[in-house]
Amino acid sequence: MMRYRGKKALYEVIGKAQADYSKMPAQVPGSEAVPKKSIVWPRKPKMVQINAGRVEVSLPYQLAIAMLLGIILLMLVVFRLGQISSLRSQNVTNSAAEVPQIVPKVVLKPTVQPTVGPLREAVVADRKIEPKRVEQTRPKGNNRIVIQTYGSRDQLEPVRLYFAEKGIETEIRKIGDTYYLVTSQKYDNPERTGTEGYQAKQKIIEVGAGYKAPPGYESFGTRPFGDAYGMRFDD
Repeated sequence: MMRYRGKKALYEVIGKAQADYSKMPAQVPGSEAVPKKSIVWPRKPKMVQINAGRVEVSLPYQLAIAMLLGIILLMLVVFRLGQISSLRSQNVTNSAAEVPQIVPKVVLKPTVQPTVGPLREAVVADRKIEPKRVEQTRPKGNNRIVIQTYGSRDQLEPVRLYFAEKGIETEIRKIGDTYYLVTSQKYDNPERTGTEGYQAKQKIIEVGAGYKAPPGYESFGTRPFGDAYGMRFDD
């Protein structure tokens, strides 16, 4: 086909017109084309903002309710802790009031002067010995066992209390210028082996070995009262 220079063929013009038409937006008959507009969303207000010199606070109602509940819960916790603290303080005060006041008892012991006056009451107050009760049996003889003799009655008082504590009743008798510490009970001959008096004498010697004299009193040797013997008394 021959083309004329500077002119387009008819089919080229028609094809280009169809292409341009297809690119145009469709338009409904009887309506006007509406230009497209961009959608503008409303801006979310800030939580804290300054408006006309005033500070405005904007909170979502869910957040406001949560904060209110949190404040109420905190107040309840503080109130409960205050009740617990007050109750503990009251219990401590009541416990302190119920504890009895313990006042130490001071016992004054009298000072014993061994060379002045009778020693009987002073030694009893110092040692507080309560003699054991011994059943008195009917005497079978006229002999008492002499435990110790001394020129001063006061020196024999601690010995008498010591044997009373061990269950052996004794008494102090004065014969001439000498004081005798003897058994209250009478026996048959203590020097005869196998008699009741002999057994009583052996017990006195055994018990007497443990005697410890108070300070300022006679100790009666390293083995005191080991030489106890029987003596006849007619009373």
